[in-house]
Amino acid sequence: MSPRVTAILIARNGAQHLDRTLAALAAQTRRPDTVIMVDCGGTDATAQLLAAAAPTQLIAAEAELSFGDAVALAVQLIPEPSADDELLWLLGQDTAPEPGALAALVNALEVAPSVAVAGPKLMDWERADYIREFGETMTRYGRTVTVVGAELDQAQHDDLSDVLAVASAGMLVRHHVWQRLGGFDPALPVVDNALDFCVRTRLSGHRVSLVPAARVAVAGDGITGADSSQEGSAVRKRVRLRRQAQLHRRLVYAPAAALLPHWLSLVPLAFLRAFLRLMRKEPGSIGAEFGAAFGAAFSGRRVPAARRRLRRTRTLGWGAIASLRMPGAEVRRRKALLREQHRTLARGSRSELAFLSTGGGWTLIGAGVAGVALLAPLLGASALVGGGLLPVNSPAALWQNIGYGWRDIGTGFVGAADPFAAVLAVLGSLTFWSPSALLLCLYFAALPLAALGAWLAAARLSGRGSLRALAAVLWMLAPTFISAIADGRPAPMIAHILLPWLFFAAAAAGRSWSASAASALLFAAIVACVPSLAPALLVLWAIAVAFSGRSIMRFIGIPIPAVVLVAPLLLQQAVAGNWWGLLADPGVPLAGAGASSWQLLLGFPNGGFGGWGALVAMLGLPEASAALLAPILLAPLVVLAVLALFLRGSRLALLGLLTALLGYATAVAALQISVSMLGEQSVPIWPGGGLSLYWAGLIGAAVIGLNALGRAAAAPALVAGVALFALVLPLAGSLALGAAAPQPAAVHSGDQRILPAFVTAEAQADPRAGTLVLVPQPNGAVLAQLQRGAGTRLDDQSTLFATDTTLSAEEQDLAELAGNLSSRSGFDARPGMDALGIHFVLLEPGADSAAARDTARRAASSLDGNAVLVPVGQTDFGALWRYQGDAGAAADGGAIPPDAGGWFGQVVLWSQLAVFGFVLLLSIPTGAGRDAPRGRATPAAAPAVARESEQDDER
Repeated sequence: MSPRVTAILIARNGAQHLDRTLAALAAQTRRPDTVIMVDCGGTDATAQLLAAAAPTQLIAAEAELSFGDAVALAVQLIPEPSADDELLWLLGQDTAPEPGALAALVNALEVAPSVAVAGPKLMDWERADYIREFGETMTRYGRTVTVVGAELDQAQHDDLSDVLAVASAGMLVRHHVWQRLGGFDPALPVVDNALDFCVRTRLSGHRVSLVPAARVAVAGDGITGADSSQEGSAVRKRVRLRRQAQLHRRLVYAPAAALLPHWLSLVPLAFLRAFLRLMRKEPGSIGAEFGAAFGAAFSGRRVPAARRRLRRTRTLGWGAIASLRMPGAEVRRRKALLREQHRTLARGSRSELAFLSTGGGWTLIGAGVAGVALLAPLLGASALVGGGLLPVNSPAALWQNIGYGWRDIGTGFVGAADPFAAVLAVLGSLTFWSPSALLLCLYFAALPLAALGAWLAAARLSGRGSLRALAAVLWMLAPTFISAIADGRPAPMIAHILLPWLFFAAAAAGRSWSASAASALLFAAIVACVPSLAPALLVLWAIAVAFSGRSIMRFIGIPIPAVVLVAPLLLQQAVAGNWWGLLADPGVPLAGAGASSWQLLLGFPNGGFGGWGALVAMLGLPEASAALLAPILLAPLVVLAVLALFLRGSRLALLGLLTALLGYATAVAALQISVSMLGEQSVPIWPGGGLSLYWAGLIGAAVIGLNALGRAAAAPALVAGVALFALVLPLAGSLALGAAAPQPAAVHSGDQRILPAFVTAEAQADPRAGTLVLVPQPNGAVLAQLQRGAGTRLDDQSTLFATDTTLSAEEQDLAELAGNLSSRSGFDARPGMDALGIHFVLLEPGADSAAARDTARRAASSLDGNAVLVPVGQTDFGALWRYQGDAGAAADGGAIPPDAGGWFGQVVLWSQLAVFGFVLLLSIPTGAGRDAPRGRATPAAAPAVARESEQDDER
């Protein structure tokens, strides 16, 4: 008697594939005796298509039903099996069997009564000659592995028969076995339902067999298995379902004695696997790991029910299926092949930088030589001082100055650190043996690092070494960069160095999590150095997100580290109502010379046409010559940038010019915003940071234009390079000669002392010893500053302090004390000196004006006549007096309040460390690995890489 076959077809929103499946079902040479179709709801034409197929029975079910539950619902309509020859054929809406598939499956069960489950060869929906899956098994630790997958079908696997399991799509199973085993486990709604059923089939004494002659095309749209789409949400869901299924099976299959250890290990293992996911550049799967762990750990009664079902039906021990598991050697071999496949794909798609062969090495050497020549007066210096340059603290103190806590500037206060402090902490750790070497190394490495970054960024735009070298030269000789070096502005210098590195990383962020994370770190560092650049960079980020397509998740998180870094300062400035203070330049407030919008357009942040004004005056030329020569010398670069709009690559050129426009707008706006105070003087934001972005856009557009010109680009490139060299020659020459136009050089060699040696020696015994510094101002007033220990360092600076226009009670006391000490009075200075912990009074020379000199003489006379002060004498920093008071009381007055940061400081610190630790680990390249592009693969290779990348490792 011929076996009776009931075909069960499950569909949900499957109109896209259902037509082909229904036609294939109707074309079977061995037709099913009964066809039951289950419509699990939806919004498309699935119900109409199923009804038109005229099945034996059509069931309208709830949309929430899983494949196994829908099959169970259909089986309820079939009478109890009376013999072994009643069969169930399980199909999904995307399961199209070839005409002879059912006949081959039925024949396999007829000739082998011990076989209870037969599975077809699953072929790719689009490529009928590629095997999608043929058999399933497990590793030693329960990970699901396909026996054969993603291979060209050349009958090379047609000798396979007995396997541990087969997929649910197209599975033919004996009805009485299905009933006895209870069907699919309800706890495995999508993934591993067939594997678990086949394992229970094997343990109940039956066989599971493959049927090579039965071929079934599957699309993988999520009915008979996990959705095979490569969309981010589908991938994350697939990872979660596979891991949760593996953990569930582990709990079900484990001996009773191992059940509790397995359960206790679920969440700790999730943390470990999340770390591994991060290292493998799969951050989107981290949430899936925790979701799977918690889902398996708190699954209610599902695990006990599954264990009872297994115990009730099992007749054989686990050793009966040991030979059908995948051996460890085969697992290792497959992993090695997968790694090699990733490397091959990466090599086939990665553009070669060819650094040395295209002249990158010579460019770097030339930049190093130029840097040494430019900074020749500073050779042999042990430290750099002047302008905005100050020594930095030890690495330990550098890291203590980040986050939220005690800010040891002025009278001291509890508040958020400037994000720039974190940049200094990282850089200071690189020169941990000598903090004084930080700024010295930064200065002499500035030009080579800037040139290297520009060369790499230009490599994204052109494969020609000459154009990359031109971009490097143009970038390292940017007037705003030379001005920052001359003025001693370390923060804008660092931002200028990092900008091309940001563009270089961001260009690869769409295909690499490492590049995306590196972009996030660079974005945060640049915003920390030049906060005024944040709006422009956010606009560029928004454009990148808008055009990122399927890579949006790699772009959307780029600003997050910057937001986390700035958040404490933003909150504190918001509470104070000082929103503009967020844009203040970090570091020492420096007053600029001021520049017009026209001079900013030429790239000069300090006015004076970059020294051309002073040069033409020295040569006896008309003053208007500078305003004429500077635009002429800049014109070749601007013409090339604009010309790029009409050549190949115009869209990228448009982005470059938009970047330049954003940078220029930032520079113009910066001059209109004054938020920091330098004595009585209001200090506007330095426009050089915006001009760095302006310069980057111009250079990028120019390189695109020159690249489009081909061989005709040689002459324009040479003209642009020579003209720029001439444009910055006065500024660079004045720096090399030791005087930065239009004013004397601020930066010079010195030592690490901020205060006189007598004070520094005292600070070694008492790091909290206070020094009251009095600085006569041009208008005759006195600026009072309180320094602690050896002096306020660069990393101690705070924009909260610089932008605060109100006086605290301690600052009012300090002002009153300074005013009375600077003039003769009967004021008793002891209580104020003790309360503020002041040990010394230093009178600096002050401004070069008559009023300042009169104030200095009056203050010196008053201090000499004060009974509580003992003159120490003249020092390199001015006249010094020592306070003769109660040393114990003075020490108590300078103490830091206990637990200055409080719980909020701990929250800020650990939150920032967690975010930056996560991003830093993600940014570390791991070779070809997970970031390898897949688009260049063969038709079967890409799905193979995708599926294997999502597989759980052996934990």
